[in-house]
Amino acid sequence: MDNNIKKMTLIILLWLSLSLRITSADIFEECENVPKETFVKSLQSCQMYIYCDDNDSYSAECDEGQYFDGDACDDAENVYCPLDESGEADPGDPVESEEPEYPEEPEETVAPVTSKPIITTTTTQSPQTTTKNEIITSTLEPIAIAPVVRDHCPTVEDPNTIVFTANTQSCTSYYLCYHGQAIDMRCTDNLHFNIHTAKCDFPEKVQCMIDRPNANKCLPHVTDFFPHPQKCNYFYYCIKGFLTVQQCPFYYGWDIERRSCVLLDQAKCFVGSKRT
Repeated sequence: MDNNIKKMTLIILLWLSLSLRITSADIFEECENVPKETFVKSLQSCQMYIYCDDNDSYSAECDEGQYFDGDACDDAENVYCPLDESGEADPGDPVESEEPEYPEEPEETVAPVTSKPIITTTTTQSPQTTTKNEIITSTLEPIAIAPVVRDHCPTVEDPNTIVFTANTQSCTSYYLCYHGQAIDMRCTDNLHFNIHTAKCDFPEKVQCMIDRPNANKCLPHVTDFFPHPQKCNYFYYCIKGFLTVQQCPFYYGWDIERRSCVLLDQAKCFVGSKRT
């Protein structure tokens, strides 16, 4: 009697174990073409995951408030769940990558349409662009420093002034003042240094008297005055071989007969010189 009971018990246990094994070995669609011993997402719930291992496959769920991200359970806000969004027929990965891109493109096209009033108010941008252009043009404009001609180089240099001095021995040479020192310079192409414009100019415009064979020469033993050939209110002062340019006071001119500065309207100027 006891042997029969034991046999019946073993048969029942074997049947239960077989039935449990068969029922536990569910067939999951998600496990198709998936390697063994692999965890995959469930198509029914983002909280559920499936362990694929042929007949030993099974499904389980993450804790409350967590989703399965393909590798492990994580907080729901950190895992994208396509099942949470309505109107999606295919929750597969290709759809997930494409769906965020399509809504972004219409948003970019719709934005300028809805922002038409903003475009009408872009009058505030126009002065900004013009001010930028103004700044650019102002910075690109060269700083013009007009050179001046003086009798000697100043001891204190002005960075905003370029100073030249004439060479009393040559019409083509002149000096550039740099930190109180006179640097020898020379005009090219047979040009003469113009003491009025501080530039090299044509000889007929300069009318330099130094190189003229018949003109009064400022020799080392000479101390004398000579009229200026272009301007009546200027004259030359020669002292022991050095010829310097001098200017009469305002409204005065150099009289070639009196050899002094007199009222401009009364001065007998050099032929060709202007009363300025």
